[in-house]
Amino acid sequence: FQGQQLPITTLFTDTASFTSVSEGMSPRELMDWLNRGMEICVPAVTERDGMVNKFTGDGMLAVFGVPLPGDPSAEAQAAIEAAFQIKQGLEALNEKLKAEGAPTMRVRMGIHSGEALVGSMGSAERIEYAVIGDAVNCASRLESYDKNRHEGVLRVLLSSTTLELLSSEFRQSLKLDYWGPVQVKGRDEPLDVSELKFNSKGSLRP
Repeated sequence: FQGQQLPITTLFTDTASFTSVSEGMSPRELMDWLNRGMEICVPAVTERDGMVNKFTGDGMLAVFGVPLPGDPSAEAQAAIEAAFQIKQGLEALNEKLKAEGAPTMRVRMGIHSGEALVGSMGSAERIEYAVIGDAVNCASRLESYDKNRHEGVLRVLLSSTTLELLSSEFRQSLKLDYWGPVQVKGRDEPLDVSELKFNSKGSLRP
C-alpha cells in the first residue's frame, strides 16, 4: 500500500490492572485469559469493516477508514457501535470468569478521529501496514487518561472530533458524560472529551 493521508477513526484499548492480574497466573493461563478478551474485541471491529492494526500486549489498536477512504461519519459510528458490542461481550465473559474463579476483565478505550498517514512500512525482510499521526496518538492518550476514573467493565473516552462526525440522530441516542477540555501528553491543544455511558444492558437504546 502506497503512503497516503486518510481521514480515520481510531479505537485504542488497554486492559485495566493487567500487572496485578498477571501476578496470579502462569504465562499460559494469562495468555488464554487475554485471548478470551481479544475474541470479543476483534470481531466487534472487523464485523464493521474496521482493521485491527496491531496488538499492544494487553490491548489493541483498531482503525476505521483504511485501507480505502470511506464515509467518516459512518466510520465514527462504527467505532462507537463496536464499543457497545465489546461492553456486552465483556459482561458475558466476566460471568464465565467468575464461575471459574478467574479474575474478571476490565478495559479502557479511547476513540478519536482525524487525518493519518497510512501505508506499507518496512523493508523486503519485514513489512507492515502503518497508521501514523495525531488521530492514533490521541486515541492512545484518551485510553490512558486518568486511569483511576473508571466504573464498570468498559470505560470509553471520546473526543469531540469523533462526536461531531456523527449524524444528529445517532449522537442524540448516546448518553454522554462531558469531561471538558483535557490536556493530553504530547499535544499543545487540549482535547474536548466526553465519556460514553451505557445503560444496564449495554445497548444503544434506553
